[in-house]
Amino acid sequence: MRSTRLALIASTALACLALTATAAVAQDAEESPESDSGMGTTVNVQVQEWAVIPDTMSVSAGSVTFDVENTGPEDIHEFVVVRTDMPAGELPTGEDGAFDEEADGVEVVGEIEDIEVGATASLTLDLEPGSYVLLCNLVEEEDGELESHYQMGMWIGFEVTA
Repeated sequence: MRSTRLALIASTALACLALTATAAVAQDAEESPESDSGMGTTVNVQVQEWAVIPDTMSVSAGSVTFDVENTGPEDIHEFVVVRTDMPAGELPTGEDGAFDEEADGVEVVGEIEDIEVGATASLTLDLEPGSYVLLCNLVEEEDGELESHYQMGMWIGFEVTA
């Protein structure tokens, strides 16, 4: 009877240990960032008057998905990823104030056009290590004057590491 009781206690302890180990593995899997699973990295970004706000300022090189939400409150925005060594606020511009996408020293690697207020759009790119700028390059007329979203501050530096 005593050996039966010890066997029951031992098997119960082993079952509890197995359940705890399984729960810990499941929790680790849920908390692991996508970049550890070989699926790439996801960066959540908000665009709004007058800012571009990523949830991280750098990622590892490889597949990067930008999930971009326009939080408005009023304007349509776009999302442009530019590779450059220039400071984010000093990119070349045209007469209308928009970032010059054809200028020397910059490379537009991807973009999402016309993201409506409240909408979310995604862009997946294979990014190499380097310096990037995330920006909105829309220009619109407001009260008879041109309004460049880039010049209004809708840009931020972003790093991709090796």
